[in-house]
Amino acid sequence: MTRINVEYTTEGSKHMQPATFLLKTTFADKDPAAHILFDYGIYTREMDMYEQILPHLAIIVREELQDTRKMFAATVNADRQRDSIIFEDLSLEQYKVACRLKKLDLVHTHLLLEKLAKFQAAGAALAERLPGIFEKNYDRGFFNKHCRGYEHIMTNVLKALSHTLELNGDLKKRYQAKIDRLVDNVMAYGERATSNNPGDFLTLAHGDLWTTNVMFQYDNKGHPTNAIFIDFQFSVWNSPAIDLHYFFSTSIHENLRLQNQTELVQFYYYKLVEALKKVNYLGKVPILFVFQQQFRARAFYAVFSSLVFEPAIVYNGKEEPSIEKFISADEEGVRLRDAVYQTEETEKKLHLILPFLDQLGLLDEM
Repeated sequence: MTRINVEYTTEGSKHMQPATFLLKTTFADKDPAAHILFDYGIYTREMDMYEQILPHLAIIVREELQDTRKMFAATVNADRQRDSIIFEDLSLEQYKVACRLKKLDLVHTHLLLEKLAKFQAAGAALAERLPGIFEKNYDRGFFNKHCRGYEHIMTNVLKALSHTLELNGDLKKRYQAKIDRLVDNVMAYGERATSNNPGDFLTLAHGDLWTTNVMFQYDNKGHPTNAIFIDFQFSVWNSPAIDLHYFFSTSIHENLRLQNQTELVQFYYYKLVEALKKVNYLGKVPILFVFQQQFRARAFYAVFSSLVFEPAIVYNGKEEPSIEKFISADEEGVRLRDAVYQTEETEKKLHLILPFLDQLGLLDEM
């Protein structure tokens, strides 16, 4: 991502005007992780989103949901030949990314869930109006039936977790065997949890919804007034529950994550139903009880989010994280993966997260 400053004139004017844009470039042939990511379709999906999907969603949200706030950055240009997208620079409107280490409080969480409900209601409506628009390249989230590029990352990180449990006798006794079994089954369980079943409410999920992929705008008292989404490389046609699990597991305060999830799902659900009515969605909207069941049916998404991605997301140590290092079997890769788990903060959280997941049956054979 590069910020570019330009000066330009409009037709019929001699006066130069300044402008700032963000340029995002993705060169698959130069990406050291391309062999992992290519089959997921991420190099074309974000361009598809900005060119073909997001403009439609913006109109639905603005005109039918009557929310004039931004939902994502406007696209200036998408250049497939050069693998680049030029966006408006939202920092000019004082949008900023929240701290990935401090995570989000209830006010930020409610605001984000409200915007997510509108985004996903608009996605469901768009799928009805333009049948087939999500058929190509929107079936490949982190878990899917087509590729397992993330398998080595997930298994290597879970092995590092098992190694870390050696340092705590109580955790080792209670959870090490279960984590070791997950190493062999994480991909199969994940694919099962993200399979779409008859009767499920489906829509466009962001697919990678965590703190750094959201920007907030604030009033002069420091209260968040809007939230926008960025980075749509893993957007996928699936249950909104996968976004909820991923977001709860990676991005909100621990007390909210462990004690308030059912309430937060209810909050999101009511906002979703309200938005679906406004866009005249014709499909079947599940009752809250059924939607909560759908959320629980995809709960394994919280396992990989909590135990694989979240420790890496909040890692702030000396080792330099990269996809290649998470895959590598060499000393540097092992050292990084051990370091991710062996921070004081992560070790404390393991005493909370492992029982939470275990009590839901998510660490047992499934």
